[in-house]
Amino acid sequence: MRRLKKAPHRRAPVRIALAGGRRAASAAQPLSSRAPLAGQVGSSPLACSLMGPECGYALRCERGRAWPRSRRGDRGAKSMRIAIVSTPFIRVPPSGYGGTELFCHELAEGLSARGHEVTLFATGDSVVSCRRRSLYGSPSWPPAPEDEVNHVAWAFSEIAREDGFDVIHVNSPIAVPFTRFVRVPAVHTLHHAPCGESSRIYARHPEVAYVAISARQRALEIPLPRSCVIHHGVTPARYPPSLSDEGYLAHLGRYAEEKGTHLALDVARAAGLPIKLAGRAHPKDRIYYLQEVAPRLRESGISDLGEMGHDRKVALLRGARAVLCPLQWEEPFGLIAIEAMLCGTPVLGFRRGSFPEIVDEGVTGYLAPPGDLSRLAALAAGLTRFDRAACARRARERWSSAVMVGKYEELYRTVTGPRRAEGSRAA
Repeated sequence: MRRLKKAPHRRAPVRIALAGGRRAASAAQPLSSRAPLAGQVGSSPLACSLMGPECGYALRCERGRAWPRSRRGDRGAKSMRIAIVSTPFIRVPPSGYGGTELFCHELAEGLSARGHEVTLFATGDSVVSCRRRSLYGSPSWPPAPEDEVNHVAWAFSEIAREDGFDVIHVNSPIAVPFTRFVRVPAVHTLHHAPCGESSRIYARHPEVAYVAISARQRALEIPLPRSCVIHHGVTPARYPPSLSDEGYLAHLGRYAEEKGTHLALDVARAAGLPIKLAGRAHPKDRIYYLQEVAPRLRESGISDLGEMGHDRKVALLRGARAVLCPLQWEEPFGLIAIEAMLCGTPVLGFRRGSFPEIVDEGVTGYLAPPGDLSRLAALAAGLTRFDRAACARRARERWSSAVMVGKYEELYRTVTGPRRAEGSRAA
């Protein structure tokens, strides 16, 4: 294969792109939600090929392909052009469950508000103020690796056809190998607990800048030469605080053993308080739900409200005396916890995972030793005089999306610094 000459660097703003989708949008050929794969992601010159009788398109990503350089526009020198790749599984912002997609929404909106050119690769039903591109018109659920590979490969092919981005921001391990096919600095946010498969991918791509969402998550991951910690943040205005509660406990999110849903019900019973659940069990957690959660729902004082959109979720959080998070795993972050704090509602959980970092004990919640349900029940029963105003104030200081976006903006400038400086000299 003929070696391409290195394109001259020019000073360019940064563009931001996110990716997600299920069914083919109008701009693409019809695509099965379970299209077969021909080829695989690897290190060969033609490393990625997605073709099949149901696909309706064929895509190749060539290693070493020159990244198209962007033209100088009328944006200021500090403006960037950034590409962020989301998942194909849930719309942005999510209508219910979807921590990664909520993160992508907050980041894209925040960067756009700061004057950067943002392109979001997401499902066709996503709603954002920045530019949005989509392969699939609606989410692909339940998640399947082949859908994510299709989605990510299409996003990278579209990014490569346009004027150059300054940085690409990906949000799943599957997307990391694709960063080698373009000569643009890449950032990857780790949204999940460490696992062997993902860690092996990261080890093979040390050129990527990795962002852990908690110090605990970073400590459990393999050593990454280019890594930092940036906590999540959300828009405080979407979570008006409440200075009083309605006397019930709450547990929100995915009903799963590692989330401790059944233990939250046991804690509420021991504390003598009613509890409201809001969420659902994913297919892989169905057996757990039937064996551990469903039988407990027959007890008095328990309400299962199902999955909720944002407005109903906030109303539930504002009325809760506390949100219970009796985690049974090393939770990388916990968006529902900071959402509760912003509403003035304390978080009760175990001292594990990210919670020692995000819970200011005595101000935004309390933590018990892992497994100590009696202590959690006692804490829940003793919250009648909790200072909800102080909780909301501290949460606004720590968990505003403006804080998060500012740190990502600084990271982008760091990873693009040499390239942008060289482009400035060339211009």
